[in-house]
Amino acid sequence: MPYRSYGPEVAAMRKVQMFMFMTIDGQAQFPVYTEEPYTLVDEDPMWKPRMGSIDTIILGGVAYRAWASYWPKQKDDPKAGEWRRNFSLFADRAQKVVFSQSLQESLWEKTHIARGSPAEELARIRSRDGGNIALGGGPRIAQSFLADDLVDEMLIEIQPSLVGRGKPLFKTADDPTFAEDVIPVGAPGRHDFLLRESKALKDGTVFLRYEFNRK
Repeated sequence: MPYRSYGPEVAAMRKVQMFMFMTIDGQAQFPVYTEEPYTLVDEDPMWKPRMGSIDTIILGGVAYRAWASYWPKQKDDPKAGEWRRNFSLFADRAQKVVFSQSLQESLWEKTHIARGSPAEELARIRSRDGGNIALGGGPRIAQSFLADDLVDEMLIEIQPSLVGRGKPLFKTADDPTFAEDVIPVGAPGRHDFLLRESKALKDGTVFLRYEFNRK
């Protein structure tokens, strides 16, 4: 069932949870190992325990178009497994917020097209009662939220592959050389998280949940 909450004090507590896949070499890609890429999702420690507490999904334009063309159909696909059908229903009922300057009209019901900054949009979302907020991708919008300290939790599944190409999940400096070995507390660009959960999956994927350290 969708999450329900009441009162401004609850709305202010709505967490932003970043859900991302990453390969060992840091690419925000999802390597496929079988013809059916969802064979192990019943084991899913990332989305499955949290779908009932989320009522808003934030996406970048590319990710939104991919989700809109795929997920709405899965609930009615007789070949889809239970996980895909449940995720389809979850994504349908959630409010979708898409950051895009080129998208002119909604491709999916319950979609809001955001033109402003992540901080402005998050303030709008949190001004209303509701559940937690999923930051579903892609990496550019994730990087924008991280840069502005807008992420409360990072949930990452690290795939056991080096793919050698793709979209880096985290930005890297243009110059790969760096004179200092130690990055001090409070250094520009540094963001510290606390490990709250970890799990190794059957296929070698490692699930990690980090909470932003606001101290």
